[in-house]
Amino acid sequence: MIESIGVDIVDIPRIEKVIQRWGDLFLNKVLTSKEYEYCREKAGLAASVAARFAAKEAVYKALPTEVQPVARWLDIEVINELSGRPRIEFNGDLQNLLQQFDVQISISHSKSSAVAMVVIQKKESVK
Repeated sequence: MIESIGVDIVDIPRIEKVIQRWGDLFLNKVLTSKEYEYCREKAGLAASVAARFAAKEAVYKALPTEVQPVARWLDIEVINELSGRPRIEFNGDLQNLLQQFDVQISISHSKSSAVAMVVIQKKESVK
């Protein structure tokens, strides 16, 4: 059963300006070490960061309202499978959410925008 959805779109040139101005201070604030490593390996650093930024915002919007106040940037991690398919992992205070919910995500970007959509589904009880 679908619990909630979230969507976000990010302007890539805006993220590029933030990276130019703040560099690692910004990147380490919003990206986990795995995400940072993944984005650094990409030719389009700003696009990769913008996609993860949009994904984290979309996840935040889809989180149950009682959970949102404890959500932090590094608690939401976007991991890519070997196939390239993204998935969400939760850290910190959000870690126990994966026991209750399945989180599905789709991410895409053009030259100027990155978009992410998240669907959170309550896990079916095993009988």
